[in-house]
Amino acid sequence: MASISSLIGKIGTLKAPRIITAFERAALVLENRVKTNLTGPVLSTRSGRLRSSISTRVREKDGRLAAYIGSGQRTGKPAVYADILETGGIVRPKNCQWLTIPTRQNMTGAKGNIRYRAREVPNGFFARSKAGNLILYRGGNKRPEAMFILKKQVKIPARRYLALSQAQGEQDAFNCLSAGLGALLEEK
Repeated sequence: MASISSLIGKIGTLKAPRIITAFERAALVLENRVKTNLTGPVLSTRSGRLRSSISTRVREKDGRLAAYIGSGQRTGKPAVYADILETGGIVRPKNCQWLTIPTRQNMTGAKGNIRYRAREVPNGFFARSKAGNLILYRGGNKRPEAMFILKKQVKIPARRYLALSQAQGEQDAFNCLSAGLGALLEEK
């Protein structure tokens, strides 16, 4: 199989827009792989915001084509949690003492939206769990429901959804690009 750079050299600059199109198609193969991994194999989908923010941008830089695949590439508005899910790290509260982590009882429907913000929990009261976590409960006439777990910090493990997708889809993208460039070479 010929290398990509030698194929581009044989095609010439007359068909540069079609070379870019072939490169964009190959980049879309990788974008689709990322979105597939965000739908279950690597991360579970809760709201779909991260998956819908993934896009591809192809640019020419110093005479070379480069594909940028990630959150917010087209819009410039990445999902705020995209980087920490890729690299991992520690999340700490910025404007308050505690992080408020919603429990399943505080979620609505399939989209995973929360019913109440921590300040809005009706008849809210705090108690410690057997594990020592501080929990915000919703009180009332019924049995109390745990609405939020409060933490000083949370460690997010690296999920490497972009790096894994690149490794998994590299050969498919190469084959797509080779096929597109090979077709242009045959037209010559």
